[in-house]
Amino acid sequence: MIPTVVLPGLLWPNAGAQGLLDGLPHPTLERWLAVGARYHESPRSYRETLAAVLGPASLPLAELRRRGEDDAASPAAGFLLCADPVTLTLARDRIVVTEPGEAGLSPQEAAALAPALSAWLRQIAPGWILGFELTTPQRGYLRLATPAERVRFAPLDEASGRSLDVLLPQGEDARRWRRLMNELQVWLHEHPVNAERRRRGWPTLDSLWLWGNEQPAANAVPFRRVLGMDTLDPLARGWASAAGHDLVLAGHDTGQEFDVALLDAAEAPCRRLDLTAWRTALTTLDRDWLAGLEARLPRLSLLLLGDKASVRLEITPSRRRLAPLRRLFRRPDTLARLLEETAQ
Repeated sequence: MIPTVVLPGLLWPNAGAQGLLDGLPHPTLERWLAVGARYHESPRSYRETLAAVLGPASLPLAELRRRGEDDAASPAAGFLLCADPVTLTLARDRIVVTEPGEAGLSPQEAAALAPALSAWLRQIAPGWILGFELTTPQRGYLRLATPAERVRFAPLDEASGRSLDVLLPQGEDARRWRRLMNELQVWLHEHPVNAERRRRGWPTLDSLWLWGNEQPAANAVPFRRVLGMDTLDPLARGWASAAGHDLVLAGHDTGQEFDVALLDAAEAPCRRLDLTAWRTALTTLDRDWLAGLEARLPRLSLLLLGDKASVRLEITPSRRRLAPLRRLFRRPDTLARLLEETAQ
């Protein structure tokens, strides 16, 4: 099996963004683009890519992500929904769902808000909601007495940056969940944490984005040794564990053998359109990971993911040997050119 390196979020959606690649070192990726055989594929989300490379897992997405959190295992009692803090931003004539990112809750604010919110939810929904927790200021979970089976939620990565009115819960039980979301917004608006953030001119926590009740559909894949960054998203961690793969986490390329490497440092910055963080992630990926992989792996497959396109690069020894000759007859591909093509 040829090792596959998955790079979600690498294809920034706006090639004309000011200062996108100015002074940004990424020599390994440029060499790979110059020599690799390139194949354009249909765009797919990070979740769809995880399904393709990790295969089926017999748990809903919320349970998988909670399993992948660093601090604790998933609670034994109840059924989980992801309940992630979001800001609702007025943009012209619509309300947009926004992930706060670096402007989100501090650990102190999260610690002050979560217990009170959990108690209030248990009070207004006795026998339905068992509690709420924030595992980090960016990620939270509702614990339910019964699974949320008659409602469809939009995952946060699909909702981020889009209009709220097209993302509300759908299905037979949607009305109850929409009512809960409205009550949550009122409670959060009045909480002292948000009052203080408004006083300081900071973005407020306006709602919890509920999602993750569906179980991912995927075709079976062989057992795989999966290499990930030590900051790998907990959904990928939990998914790899539940699917029975051997997951190894590291801060940089340490020479580990692998079948699939999940290098997702650019995924969240790209999704949130945080250009500064995206540039930092690309520099780190090229220096700490791609350079080492280039030196020790003569053959590999790269999967570059973005909102509008996916691109597969196949790197082989023969293409590397012919690279100088190829440059005589055509202009080498670059990341700038690739971003122009995939942003259209």
